[in-house]
Amino acid sequence: MFTWRHFVWLAVCAIVVFFAVSIFEKKKMSLQQFLNYCIIVCIGSELIKVFSTITLVPSQNGTIMHPYIPMNHIPLHLCSLQILLIFYVRFTNNKEMRENLLAFMYPSCIIGALAALAMPSIFSTTIPVEKAFVHPQAYQFFFYHSMLVSLGICIVKSKEIKWEKKHLYATWVIMLVLGFVSIYINSMLASPTYVDGVLQSVDFWPNFFFTYNNPLGIPMTKLWHWYLYLVILIALMFLLTTIFYYPLLKKKSRS
Repeated sequence: MFTWRHFVWLAVCAIVVFFAVSIFEKKKMSLQQFLNYCIIVCIGSELIKVFSTITLVPSQNGTIMHPYIPMNHIPLHLCSLQILLIFYVRFTNNKEMRENLLAFMYPSCIIGALAALAMPSIFSTTIPVEKAFVHPQAYQFFFYHSMLVSLGICIVKSKEIKWEKKHLYATWVIMLVLGFVSIYINSMLASPTYVDGVLQSVDFWPNFFFTYNNPLGIPMTKLWHWYLYLVILIALMFLLTTIFYYPLLKKKSRS
């Protein structure tokens, strides 16, 4: 993170977003048409991720080999969940639900993807930074998140949503629910070590929605440190989503 390779990738992502949004505007594409391209990116992204991360792992006795994908690659992060939402809003006939989800996707796609691009976890969990331009997952990671930023911008530019405060409130509720559920999921997919039925340690956790550990690696040695981190995380969510919605709601009030 924050190496010259990282900055080169950020520059590439900025160019990709600029051209994607420019094409959307110049060709006067509908949001439905843009979503078609997003679906293609989603499918390609998941195929690359699966087949570039899957490995053969031996059984405990070493007699059988099993294909295995590390649990942190399961599509349960905020950005990965956008794949399901993209498919839903593209094909649903429920106009009200579609509008509500698009309103949620606008800030969550941009904020989540920008955070991922600024702090690319793949360089600490998947590939060494030295392979930033030769490993397929680096391309998958940066181009997929560039697509999400582009989609968030195009949702606004499409002018298909009549922005209201209810959309902001719904976004808060969805984020809080997903964050709370992630605590259960992180615990379910963790690898605890028990001795005589007593929990001794946790050797792995997926950290979906970053509700277990902060992405900056700041150590948390007391439970109240984690509670404080959650308060900061929630406050940051409220602040950033409000900042993103404010100009849209202000424009709506003036019209």
